[in-house]
Amino acid sequence: AYQSAAHAIANVAWQKNPDLALRFVPDHPLALSLKADIQFMESQSPASLSKVEAMAKRSLKGQPLNAVAIRLLGYVADARGDRVKARELMLLAQKVSRRDFGTQLWLIEDAVARGDKKQALYHYDIAMRATPSSHQILFPTLTAALSDPDVRKGLAPHVRREPNWLSGFLTEAINTSENPANIADMLAKAGGLPDTAGYRSLSNSLLLQLAAKSQFSAFKQHYATLPGSNATSLQTAALSTATVGVPYPIAGWQLAENPAIGGGFTPPDKTGRISLSAFAGSGERGELMRKYLFLKPGNYRLFASYDAVEGAPDGEIRWVLMCLSTSGNTEAWFATSPVAKGKTVTVKDFTLAADCSNQLLAMQVAGGSGQLGAEFLLRSVDIKRR
Repeated sequence: AYQSAAHAIANVAWQKNPDLALRFVPDHPLALSLKADIQFMESQSPASLSKVEAMAKRSLKGQPLNAVAIRLLGYVADARGDRVKARELMLLAQKVSRRDFGTQLWLIEDAVARGDKKQALYHYDIAMRATPSSHQILFPTLTAALSDPDVRKGLAPHVRREPNWLSGFLTEAINTSENPANIADMLAKAGGLPDTAGYRSLSNSLLLQLAAKSQFSAFKQHYATLPGSNATSLQTAALSTATVGVPYPIAGWQLAENPAIGGGFTPPDKTGRISLSAFAGSGERGELMRKYLFLKPGNYRLFASYDAVEGAPDGEIRWVLMCLSTSGNTEAWFATSPVAKGKTVTVKDFTLAADCSNQLLAMQVAGGSGQLGAEFLLRSVDIKRR
């Protein structure tokens, strides 16, 4: 009865208190391996290595299939300068269990030291599949490694298999990468992402980051690979099903989040045209919506038409076209129209030069000085060649 109780206590206690477990069962294999692991982390002096080795061997006597104990013997061999023996022991530990993160981490570092990127990524995949707690350690390193073309190429086959770590890794990489074009390139090599709501959201987030970094070449290339994408969306400013309610919102018209200035799109009519019911509070001024465009150099005309039940004193509708590039954004032109009663239009002729191949068209609204602000219907807007 005492032995049963002692083993029961040791089996419960070994993970949080290996010393307590060893008091009840001196040869408890799991407590010994954990104690040896802690000892190795505290010190790698010759005396400490001897203790770790002794405890790991005692652990293996009680449980021969103990990946942690085998890994610790590998650590000891490595610390003593015997890299060949260390690698043999680590590969044996992996055969016993692919879930030991310490083993996979050593094998990753070993492959990197040997310049074997393919093997390093193989162990990254194993570690991230088997040990979710490894993600916070491995994701930042893997994100930084995407700057290497060989890593992007080598990671693509793993991404193609849609592993359980993919969504989390992409979220981390998209939000933290200094060069999101590397992510887009890796996904292109992998053949794209599955057509699901979750991955569509991630693709839209990646497009947002590419636009924020002015990496528009990668933006267009990545968008072209996405399921449900429409090349027309990037070439037109018209209110239609190609620019409103699209699978990737950044490719279409984006409404600003502002409680004082806003609007809503009407359902498309029989011809597919859509209108925008807009408002701006009294004294308010700001952006109502925006859209990225990729128009070729040439002469163009913007035409927008409105309808308002009542005019708004000092109310204003302002269109602004920005030229976007990595060297900075510049305003190409702006055009304004008052919020007047009845039907009104804005017409603006302009020329796009070769150095303005990426554009942002924004609609800004001022509510004016009246108590009720401004309300109007944007019946249509488009940019066409002259």
